[in-house]
Amino acid sequence: MSARRALGLALLSLSVASAAHAQPGATAPATAAAPQLVVAAPVPPPSYPDALVLPKDTPVRLMVLNEVNTRKAKVGDKFVLRVDENVAAGGTTIIPVGAKAFGEVTMIRENGALGRSGKIGARLLYIEVGEARIPISGEEQTKGNAGGDRVVMAAAAFGPFGLLARGTQGKLKAGAIFNGYLESETLFDPRTSSFITREAEPSSSEPPS
Repeated sequence: MSARRALGLALLSLSVASAAHAQPGATAPATAAAPQLVVAAPVPPPSYPDALVLPKDTPVRLMVLNEVNTRKAKVGDKFVLRVDENVAAGGTTIIPVGAKAFGEVTMIRENGALGRSGKIGARLLYIEVGEARIPISGEEQTKGNAGGDRVVMAAAAFGPFGLLARGTQGKLKAGAIFNGYLESETLFDPRTSSFITREAEPSSSEPPS
């Protein structure tokens, strides 16, 4: 297990609300709450004492919306994902289910004869929440059955991941689920329900005269 993934797992606990027990005579099924990652937020910086903090490398569960494949995609194309789990801290949902995220295709190799597989290289870019863009990156690895689609995602220094299909076109399927990670500490103001653009901390010493 990478230090990055261990950090992510240590930062948060998965809290999925269970369905309420049906009362005698009740016929309507219980509605399950949206899945949620609850972050143990660190103490905010003195300059923003009321802020909620999402630490760097906080995981965000993402789902691909539309298939990306070597037949149609080009280098530089962006593709859309959605946040598949709320991310919350201090009793407040900070990154909600349904928020859009974006990735970018960085490499294309078309499939060829003699079982040559197609391949797509891509990287995650950011999540959009309101007017804010939150930079993300990620790593994940999944494999299909032998002889079928084979998908491999590998990251180097939290960066690009590759997708590989054996003997067929490379593809990232719609509905594929994997984790992204926040690239930096993120501050959220619960009073205004907005993200904080963090200014440089003022120097504690006077400039030389």
